[in-house]
Amino acid sequence: MTKTISVFNNKGGVGKTTIIWNLAVSLADKGKNVLLIDFDPQCNLSIACIGDEEFSELLVPSDEFPFGKTVKAFALPYIQQNTIGEVYTTEPKTQTDAGTLHIVPGDFWLNTFSDILNVGTDVISGAGLYRFILPALITEKASEKNEIDYDYVLIDLPPSFNTLVRSSLYCSDYFLVPCTPDLFSSYCVGLIGEMLPSFIRDWEQGKERYLAGNPRDLVVSNKGMPKFGGWIFNGFDTRKRHGIKHEVGADAVHHRSIRKAIEENMTPQLSRIGSYEAVPDFTNYEPVGKIEDLNVMAPDSIIQNIPIRYLSRVSPTNALRGRGQWAVNQIDLMNEMADEYDKLADHIINNF
Repeated sequence: MTKTISVFNNKGGVGKTTIIWNLAVSLADKGKNVLLIDFDPQCNLSIACIGDEEFSELLVPSDEFPFGKTVKAFALPYIQQNTIGEVYTTEPKTQTDAGTLHIVPGDFWLNTFSDILNVGTDVISGAGLYRFILPALITEKASEKNEIDYDYVLIDLPPSFNTLVRSSLYCSDYFLVPCTPDLFSSYCVGLIGEMLPSFIRDWEQGKERYLAGNPRDLVVSNKGMPKFGGWIFNGFDTRKRHGIKHEVGADAVHHRSIRKAIEENMTPQLSRIGSYEAVPDFTNYEPVGKIEDLNVMAPDSIIQNIPIRYLSRVSPTNALRGRGQWAVNQIDLMNEMADEYDKLADHIINNF
């Protein structure tokens, strides 16, 4: 069965795009078929995977492609004309060594789409629940069109609690929460604990009303049950003591603060959701992935459209480095972080 995973935090700047891209590569390198859906109006995932110029061309409408070749080509006909649109998937510039990796490119129009969706009219009343499961419909269409059974669908989201986030979470089996070492991350994970139960209450109200008239609908009845798959500590610094890496003092303090917020605030609130088990047995309070600060390597990876595990194979861009090759310590860190993404992929394969 396809597992759909939202990578989400209402706080910006936590590295969602970099994490989702590199995680997808690790999953594909393990022989899995992976579909990325860029559901963030900023479209950074699309730009990272396929390049800014190539992505710009997909946005342009034509007689043959009146809505371009992005997520808009499916969503706009569906919303305006109640017809199934087209799904266009693209392969990232850098291909993986084993499995399949596709992306449904995002579109800046998603800002407008988020305004069209209405929680009261569409969700709570039960009249427009299918408007809120577009990522699931896109996945189904992409699988049919490409004749591929995707093992995993990873959805990139904006840093907010808007309707796009609700839509993705309603379609997701699990969600991962990236956090950075700063004062606001522990506060924001607490907000997730507050907001997600209200999202589910809204869905349950609408589902009950909808199923009263459509009791045999198995699609809606199986949506709206996202489970907490763990948190990812991203962008921290380390120092070696006696040959062993340790988080620097301030980052270690933030690590403990986020862990405490997840243990004492987020998971207890999620556990109060009565319609399903939102906190699986395998979930604990330590991060399921630890990604160190990659400094100039992270933006270089985006500019060259090359994930971290393959970045050492090419020279750094002069615009960022001013030098012709990576330093040994940089290559070592890239390889270490590629291993971390592999561990995160194994966590997903073994538990989700």
